[in-house]
Amino acid sequence: MSPDPRTLEPAPYKIVLVALAVGTFAAGLYMSNALVAVWRYEVKHPAIEIVTRLLLLFWLWAPLAPFVWWAARRWPIAGPHLVRRLGVHLGLALGTWIAHALLFWAALALRTWAGIASLTLGVRWPPFHYTQLIVLIDTDLVIYAGIVAASSIWRNHARAVASRTWRDRVEGRRSTALLEALRRQLRPHFVLNALNMALSELVTRPGRARSVLADLAALLESTERLDGHLVDLDAELELVRAHAAIEQARFSDRLDVRWDLSVPPGTVQVPPFAVQTLFENAVRHGLERSAGPFSIFIEAHVFSSSAVRIRVRDSGGSIADSDSRGAGIALDNLRARLALLFGDGTTLTLRVEGGWTVAELTLPMAQAAKAPS
Repeated sequence: MSPDPRTLEPAPYKIVLVALAVGTFAAGLYMSNALVAVWRYEVKHPAIEIVTRLLLLFWLWAPLAPFVWWAARRWPIAGPHLVRRLGVHLGLALGTWIAHALLFWAALALRTWAGIASLTLGVRWPPFHYTQLIVLIDTDLVIYAGIVAASSIWRNHARAVASRTWRDRVEGRRSTALLEALRRQLRPHFVLNALNMALSELVTRPGRARSVLADLAALLESTERLDGHLVDLDAELELVRAHAAIEQARFSDRLDVRWDLSVPPGTVQVPPFAVQTLFENAVRHGLERSAGPFSIFIEAHVFSSSAVRIRVRDSGGSIADSDSRGAGIALDNLRARLALLFGDGTTLTLRVEGGWTVAELTLPMAQAAKAPS
């Protein structure tokens, strides 16, 4: 379930603090112009009157800001019934303007009573004429609209963050589940084959049995190290080497595995079991169906400034319609993980080329890879 963006709403006291900070900045702008005018034209007007009046004018919006923020959330300027919502906001804006004017005039009267500054700009409490309300209406309506706009922008941002966080969490869990499914698929397959082979060779060829068990231990150790969404290519290839050693012993050396690697260490990251999946696909759908010698080439080369090509070629030379190598569970699993981790930055293809079955994987260099959170 997607998280509710309302949980990211700022607390009312934070809205008040931001309103005070923005109000102080706005008062400072007005203040500088007014004080410069007083100094330049030698107007006999005390600076304390200008400073306190402008600060009060903007600071008194702080207690009103949480209400306007709530109103913007309650009647958002989007979706159906837009005209009705605009009418609601117009009424609230006029009510907020009157409330702010009353607070402002009361604060000016309190300032005079405290002896801070006298009322020298013709504004009294209570106002002699209701037309004095017009003095504040333009500024107050602009401030109200600004708070509504800020609330809408914040809410859209919070909704986007919540959606992205939820999507990344789901994708991360999905990628982890796919990895665990592949690990569970790998362990029984190799353990059973390796143990049966070691048992069959234990009496006649104990040296080979010990070698198979050692390779099995290395394989399981490499499997445990391949944790996370991305691993270095070198660590992935350790797993493939252990796998290849077991398969070579299993098929009495009729399997020939060759390596052609030219990728600098630490420059490429791959999903765990990526190359191993391609190698296992060649063994299960090629070697196990072949009666004679069988070759597998594993290649990794940088072919551009930002990408690497990994190929697993086998001498099977065909993709049978009955088993459809490219539609196997392991390859579908790998394609799904690649899409989650790299998006459009990677490709996985399977084809027949010059009598060889070629599984080709292109990946961005390490700096371009990203793992879901």
